[in-house]
Amino acid sequence: MTISAFLCAILSFTPAHAYKAYVSNEKGNSVTVIDTDKLEAIATVKVGRRPRGIALNKDGSELYICAGDDDAIQALDTKTLKITGKLPSGPDPELLALSPDGSIIYVSNENDNLVTLIDVKKKEMIGDIPVGVEPEGMAVSPDGKLLVNTSETTNMAHLIDTQSKEIVANILVDGRPRFAEFKQDGSELWVSSEVGGTVAVIDPVKRELKQKISFDI
Repeated sequence: MTISAFLCAILSFTPAHAYKAYVSNEKGNSVTVIDTDKLEAIATVKVGRRPRGIALNKDGSELYICAGDDDAIQALDTKTLKITGKLPSGPDPELLALSPDGSIIYVSNENDNLVTLIDVKKKEMIGDIPVGVEPEGMAVSPDGKLLVNTSETTNMAHLIDTQSKEIVANILVDGRPRFAEFKQDGSELWVSSEVGGTVAVIDPVKRELKQKISFDI
């Protein structure tokens, strides 16, 4: 990636009914906090080298950050905006996703074609899953039973059983799939393809492509 703001932003909802967005800045080695009501940046925090994927924990108290050049996942306290800890990962962590209960972080490691599993409480790696070339996008189904990784060079969405930690389906999508997300009810999986200019809509139960949405590129 060479863009200054990595294309990863998430929203946080506070009890005061205010939304904040967190954006990782890959070239700036920072995370920017945005007030979405005022549409302005309210803070920029220095973090590890080449921050990429980010994700909030279940209660929004911590933001996990893929520090690509540090080969680590950093934890940022969203109240104090201070780095409070570091978790191990494989080389060049790209994107990450949390299990629904927040106990496990799944990380795509671009340089070794693996998805790494991290125990949040123990702060240690508990396993690796081999996937396709240049793994990137990560998503977990709402029930926590299915993990998805997209591989940019292989052009596939890998569906992984979280219990067995094995790939149960490989679904071909268009060029350089970047991002994956489940619908809230888990009925569909959406995968964006950067070069293909498409979004693939996948049935995770039947494990097949349902529809492809095309965009002008």
